[in-house]
Amino acid sequence: MKKVFYLAVLFIGINTLATAQDDALSSIKKFLKTTYPTTPEDSRNFIYNEIDLNDDGKNEYIGGLIGGEWCGSAGCTMLVLTNAFKLNTKMTVVEFPIYIGAPASAEVTKKYSNLYIVNRDGSVAKMAWNGTKYPTNPSTAPKVNKKIIEGKYKFLNETELAKNKF
Repeated sequence: MKKVFYLAVLFIGINTLATAQDDALSSIKKFLKTTYPTTPEDSRNFIYNEIDLNDDGKNEYIGGLIGGEWCGSAGCTMLVLTNAFKLNTKMTVVEFPIYIGAPASAEVTKKYSNLYIVNRDGSVAKMAWNGTKYPTNPSTAPKVNKKIIEGKYKFLNETELAKNKF
């Protein structure tokens, strides 16, 4: 009987997680369609990750927009959305993947995790929260030692994430 109970709890947990991910994807698609309604069909691809950037127990969403409308020789457009799927920061010239500082560590500024972006020239930009949003251009952000990204998980990793369409 215990096995049946545990299997039921496991199934409900997996089902709830899948439903939450479907809800997030649906909400991101709705945001993108509403915010960028005239985007050409070939530029409606995006990747995303969920992460709690401010250690409040609620996920924020980072999205990478992919296609001619969003990408150029210096990188692509990245969005940081709140947990209510509202735009917080729109960054340009972002090279994917990006790296994120650990919560509750020295890699947090004003209670938000720092974002680290490798620029086209190989330098690593520290995108620190200013109390309202992140900087919008990593090529003009402060540079940090490359060692800071060693061993960190890659977010918005195009080779590992499914491309979605809005």
